[in-house]
Amino acid sequence: MLFEAKVLRAMLRLARRRAAVDVGGVADRAGGSAGDVREALRRLEGWGLVDRAGSRGPRLTMSGFALAVAMLPEAAGRVPARAGKGASRAA
Repeated sequence: MLFEAKVLRAMLRLARRRAAVDVGGVADRAGGSAGDVREALRRLEGWGLVDRAGSRGPRLTMSGFALAVAMLPEAAGRVPARAGKGASRAA
């Protein structure tokens, strides 16, 4: 897995816990150094997946959030919900 993907997933985990996202916390979760995380964040910002302009630290953009969720292991096995009660089963 690319390190940038690990950074996105680490940021998602922190966001789910409503924890502050800082370079050190992301580095701990992504398994890299603070310098590696800063470089990954710079690239992710260039791709429009992370916003680093705010004073609250880096944040996932909506695109970054969607991509991070799509990369979760359980996303691969997710089955679409039925259309509703009484939905016919087309064969």
